Amino acid sequence: MVKMQPETKKRLAVVWKATRTVFVWGYVPFILYLGFKKGADPGMPEPTLLSLLWA
Repeated sequence: MVKMQPETKKRLAVVWKATRTVFVWGYVPFILYLGFKKGADPGMPEPTLLSLLWA
């Protein structure tokens, strides 16, 4: 295994924590964005933010 200096380990830990936070808080909004961007299937009503809240 590669030996790293303590400063490098700290920086990697900060980057990992930031990446994890972005993923955890951004996953669901990104999936919702993709769903709204694609639109509804033929014959279905268009999705709205209000319909999302009542589902």
